[in-house]
Amino acid sequence: MNILKPQRNIKKDLEKVRKIYSLVDKRLKSTEKFNQKVENLTIDELNDLNEILRLADLILTKHEVKKEFHDLLKEFVDIITKSADSVEVLDDEISELIISAEGTISRVKALRGKVSDEFDFEMGKTSARREQIIANSCSNNLTKSSTGVYTQGYQQKSTLEAEQVI
Repeated sequence: MNILKPQRNIKKDLEKVRKIYSLVDKRLKSTEKFNQKVENLTIDELNDLNEILRLADLILTKHEVKKEFHDLLKEFVDIITKSADSVEVLDDEISELIISAEGTISRVKALRGKVSDEFDFEMGKTSARREQIIANSCSNNLTKSSTGVYTQGYQQKSTLEAEQVI
């Protein structure tokens, strides 16, 4: 049950209650002034009023503390909410960067494969690739002869065979 509206100025109400409480307390302490100023109220009525004002002071003080606590909690919740939103934004940006990096990595891998196929530097595939390039090139290749000169087979032939060739 919320009797006090949050729009009310609790500090002003609290000051007002404390002021009345102090006035009643002063009147109760000075019996002569009390008799002169307050003719309608009895001491019992003033004691009751004093008790009511003391309870009102207690309630308003507790309400003020709770209101401050509520404001602190609200501020804390706002900070947490803003931090969570910021983390979500960062998470989205990181995801976008990862996707971009994956695309770049796949392009680099494709280029690497293309370069590797065209300019194969691996030892096992080099000779096969060269033969394929030579076979695809022009048949009038003057940089490499089709028969070797002074090969071992040529040098081991007998002179008879060599004479027949000449």
